[in-house]
Amino acid sequence: MLSKEVLSILAKSGRIDLIRALRSYPDKDLSVNELSRIAGVPTMTAWRAVRELKKAGFVRTRKVGNALIVRITDDREKLRTLRLIPETDPQRSATLRFASGLGERPWLRECRLFGSIARGEHAPGEEVDVAVIYDDAVVSEAEARAEASELAKAILAETNVTIVPFTIALKEMGRRGGLATELRDKEVIWKA
Repeated sequence: MLSKEVLSILAKSGRIDLIRALRSYPDKDLSVNELSRIAGVPTMTAWRAVRELKKAGFVRTRKVGNALIVRITDDREKLRTLRLIPETDPQRSATLRFASGLGERPWLRECRLFGSIARGEHAPGEEVDVAVIYDDAVVSEAEARAEASELAKAILAETNVTIVPFTIALKEMGRRGGLATELRDKEVIWKA
């Protein structure tokens, strides 16, 4: 549950946008001005927000020359708090966009999330593993894999989030043992 203090900080203008931008570029040092530009937030708002977010423990800062460099926190507890707010998790957001886009294909039956993202134990910048379950009576594995990979590349270009699609035939999901058993209890993010 989010505390009143955290909610009041995040509710202010631009805070969510700044966190989303920082989570999208976890390995990049961003000055407040760069962060402001990426997030689409006025510079003065970004400066005030960074001070508040640092005080709350959601970001880390350091001085480099005259610039203030900002990074998302690496504190797992704080990151877990930020994940309670869906739009602050760019990996999940990008994955839902991927699944929705792939859902326009007549051969897609399901998309399931697995790996560290599904467990909620991921760090910023980690790849997202998605099981793409296709109807092999409608499309070949090679075609399904190619279309899923193409869309994953487009999502990467848009969001800076790497999605790793793993294609599996619908008939395989009915079998006992192996990967199908492993995937059956994973989170369904899209279903026909």
